[in-house]
Amino acid sequence: MELETQNDDVDSLNVLKALAISNCNAVSRFGARLVVQSKFIEAVLPQLRAAQCGEIARRFQQGVEDAMAHTDDIEMPAEYHAELLELTNALLTVLEAGNARPR
Repeated sequence: MELETQNDDVDSLNVLKALAISNCNAVSRFGARLVVQSKFIEAVLPQLRAAQCGEIARRFQQGVEDAMAHTDDIEMPAEYHAELLELTNALLTVLEAGNARPR
């Protein structure tokens, strides 16, 4: 019976290890995507004309509102909402200023 318990513990540890590796890889991929998207935004925003900024701001705001509506029924951590609103507002501020660099 003791051997079975030890085997179960080893199996549980292996499952946890695999899960930790999988989560770490997922976070790494997410981080890489975030870097690419941030650098893309930094490269594109200064190239936009004021009229383009206005249209993009309108579409961006609508897209964020649509995304928020889809997650209304899903409980998300406060940090998610805070970061979503902070970044959204920062980008909208830049777009509304027209042809400016993001913070």
